[in-house]
Amino acid sequence: ILSTSFDQLLDKNPAPLTEPQPGVDEGWLIIPTAAVDGVPKGALLSQRNVLASAAVHLHHFRSDAIKGHLLALPIFHVMGLTSAWATFIGGGKNVVLKQFDDKEAVRLIDSEQLTYFGSFPPILERVLDSAKETGSVLKSLQVVYGLEGPQNIKRLQEETNAVFWTGFGQAETTAFVTASPASERLGASGQSTLINSVAIVNELDEKVPTGEEGEIVVRGENIFLEYWNMPEATDYAQRNSWHHTVDIGRLDDDGYLWYVKRKGEKELIKTSGENVYPGEVESVLRKHVEIKDCCVIGVTDKTWGEAVKAVCLLKKGSKLSEKEVSDYVGGQIAGFKKPRKVEFVKKLPRENEELDREAVKAKWGE
Repeated sequence: ILSTSFDQLLDKNPAPLTEPQPGVDEGWLIIPTAAVDGVPKGALLSQRNVLASAAVHLHHFRSDAIKGHLLALPIFHVMGLTSAWATFIGGGKNVVLKQFDDKEAVRLIDSEQLTYFGSFPPILERVLDSAKETGSVLKSLQVVYGLEGPQNIKRLQEETNAVFWTGFGQAETTAFVTASPASERLGASGQSTLINSVAIVNELDEKVPTGEEGEIVVRGENIFLEYWNMPEATDYAQRNSWHHTVDIGRLDDDGYLWYVKRKGEKELIKTSGENVYPGEVESVLRKHVEIKDCCVIGVTDKTWGEAVKAVCLLKKGSKLSEKEVSDYVGGQIAGFKKPRKVEFVKKLPRENEELDREAVKAKWGE
C-alpha cells in the first residue's frame, strides 16, 4: 500500500530520468506467464517479437479486416496487447472498453464500424445475444479471434458475415504461433503461422511421427528472449533451439495442430482465458480456520470454458456454505481465481500421504 503519491516520490528524487532506448532485439516488455508453483515468471519480449506478432495478425487476418478493433480483452493479457499493437501498426484504430459490457460492445461495433475483436468465453456468446436482442447483424464485423466452443462459432457463422480464427499461443510466443479459420478444421488449433515452425517431440526431444502425441515445441521471430532473472528456467524452456510449451498436442497430415492437454508438470486451470494455479487457491483455502483439507481442480463450464472448483473437507462442527468459501478466496486473491463451484466431502483421497489429484478429478470433476 502506497502512503504517498507518485509525484511526491519523484519530488524526493529530483535527478533527471533518462528514458531507455532499447534496440530491436533487446528487452522491451515483461509479460507475466505460467509457472508450475503458481508464481508467475516474467517473459521478456523484444520489439522484434512484437513486430513479428503484428505481422502474423496483418497477414492471417488480412490488414483490411483489422482496421477497427474493439479491445474487449484486457491489455495485461498478451492477446489483447498484441492485437492492439497490430491494429496501430496496420494503421487502424482501437476502441477500448473500460470493462466488458455486451450491449456497449454491440453499439460500438455498429457506430464505429469496427471490424474485429478477440474473445474468450463468455464474450462472443454475450455479444451475439445482445446483437440478437437489438436486431443488429454486426454488419461491419469481419473477424473474431481467440478460443470458443463449437456452438458459439457456429452461431457467429450463421448470424453474421464474420470468420472465427483460432490458434495456439502463449505469453512466451507473443500470442499466436498457429492460426486458421476454425471452420477449416473444427476442433483444431490451426496451422503454423508464416513466421513459425511447430513440432511435436517426445521426452528425449525427438520428433514423433505424424499423429502421435507429444510436447508442442515452437520456433520463430515471436519467441520471447528469456524469463526475467531466471536463467535456468530459460535454458530449460529453450533447450535444443526450440521453445518448449509444456503442452501436449499432435499434428495431423495437413499440419493442423490439435491441442490435447497440459503436460503433467504444469497443473493449470484456464478460465475465460486466464490462468489459475490450483496450488495458489489451495494455499488460501488452507488458511481458513474451518477448512481441514482441500483440492482445487478445473471442471468444464458452458460459460467460462473451464471453472475453478474447490473440493473441501471441513473441520468438525463447521457450517461453512459454498458462497462463504468462494467469497473468502475472492477476498484474498484476484476475483477470477475464486471457486465458482464448491463441494464438501467427508474424505479426500491420498496416496503415500500425498493428495491424489487425479482421483479427485475422477470422482468430483464433473
